[in-house]
Order: sequence, then structure tokens, then C-alpha cells
Amino acid sequence: MGIFHFFKKKPKVNGIIKYLSLEDWWLNELNDEEREIILNTYSPMGDENSIIEGEIYSSSQTQLHFFWGLIGWFNKPDLRYVAYKLITKAESLIDENSAPLDVHFLYGEKIEVCYKDRDLHPNGLELAIEACEQQIENSPAAAIAFKQQHGGDLPAHKGYSQLAIVLEKQKRYGEAISLCEKAKSQGWAGDWDKRIERCNKRAKP
Repeated sequence: MGIFHFFKKKPKVNGIIKYLSLEDWWLNELNDEEREIILNTYSPMGDENSIIEGEIYSSSQTQLHFFWGLIGWFNKPDLRYVAYKLITKAESLIDENSAPLDVHFLYGEKIEVCYKDRDLHPNGLELAIEACEQQIENSPAAAIAFKQQHGGDLPAHKGYSQLAIVLEKQKRYGEAISLCEKAKSQGWAGDWDKRIERCNKRAKP
């Protein structure tokens, strides 16, 4: 490496990447191709480069919120490898101070990505199940946060519903029933009673 290359000035990064202090991730953990793909693919306002341009002085967005909003844009067969890299980075940011709903939605995106690959990778289904279990583990805290912030009944829970589907397909009816009962007891919306009834019937010899 030449001395001039060593002192080569790195491109300036602004936008939400700078506001969220993600410049090091952007410049050092991604390669040129990945940065270009992200800029060309992620354009929620129809504006390329929007995440690295302009000055942002105030935002309610957290690092985790940014990532779970980003991941879904790459849930396509040819881009899913980028989604996995984003998921890995996002999971490394989770700590005891993370907002439960940010964790909830991040694992929801992980479930979507991994379940699409369930038949395409040797451990695809295992990764999808793990993602469901991660979201379920966070479900008590997420339920409290949902009720505090939005009130009313809880919405559907992707982790519970997807894992219940997998267990039923695998004829693990007892586990599926227990899972549905747990989801129902926490108040998550879903056709839990119908699935419990169906699994009970299928479990009978």
C-alpha cells in the first residue's frame, strides 16, 4: 500500500448515516459494490443517495429502526445476501437499552428473509425457526410497548404465526398447540383457536 493511498481522503458521508453515527459501518464494513447496491435499491422517497446526502438535525429514528426499515428492500433472490449482512449488523446493535418494538420489527424482517430461503439453503428452515424464536422471546416486552404506544388490541405476531405453521406442517401438534396457547395468552391477534382445534383433531390416533 503506497503512502498516497494510505492518506487517500474517504468520501464524505452525511444524511441519516451520519446522524445515526453509522459512518464507520458504511465506509469500512461494506464494500463498494454493497454501498452502490444499497444506494440504487433503497429509495423510499424516490431519491437515490438520500441516506448519505443532506444535513439531518433531528430524527426520531434509531439505528435499529433504520436497519429494519432497510432490510425489506433487499428481500429478493439476487439481493438477499445484502439483507443477511444488514441483519447481522442490526443484531449486533441490540442491547438492554434497545426499544422492544425496534427489536420486534427487526426480527419480523429477519423472519421474512430467512423463510423465503427455507428451501434454498441447507439450514434455511433452521434460520427461519431461530428468527421466529427470537421474536417470540421479545414478545412480552413488545406487547407492553405496543399497548403503551398504541393502545387497543395487539396486532398479529409473525413469529408466533409462522412458527405455528412450521410446527403443524412437521406434525408436531402438541408443540403447535402450546405455542398457540402462549400467543393467545399474551393477547396477540390470530386464529389461535382454529389452529388449536385443528391440531387437536390431527393429533388423535
